[in-house]
Amino acid sequence: MFHKTFLTVAVSALLLSSFSANAHDGATGVVKERMDLMKSIGKNTKTIAPIAMGSMDMDLKTVEEGATNIAKAAKEALTKYPEGSLDDITEAKENIWTDWAKFEGLMKDLSSNAEALAKLAADGEEFELTDAFTKMAGTCKKCHMEFRVKKP
Repeated sequence: MFHKTFLTVAVSALLLSSFSANAHDGATGVVKERMDLMKSIGKNTKTIAPIAMGSMDMDLKTVEEGATNIAKAAKEALTKYPEGSLDDITEAKENIWTDWAKFEGLMKDLSSNAEALAKLAADGEEFELTDAFTKMAGTCKKCHMEFRVKKP
């Protein structure tokens, strides 16, 4: 259990540290829209993480709401990557468009994993939250490693 909790904490820290307030400076249009969606996913992940991992009091309603928001944002984000929407501000790698099927699959996995987490919370399955959260966060990590340029 300690190993899973440590892994979850590490993944969460990686995800949360990757959302910089300065990342949106100068972004406009669809690039800003998708950055805002990703920031929303990060914010909701940050809210859920300590609850799912037991370092905060159990709050199933907060987990359900946050996971539902993540699922919706992941679905909507797929509409925010039109071909050629690269600029100096974006953190999207060019391979999103050359390997769209993989990117799309990861975003759909994120949405599905977030929906599963929301359902567990809605059903009161608090003992299942850590594993479901870890799975969801792992999807974020895979996508970031493959399709995101980390800006300084």
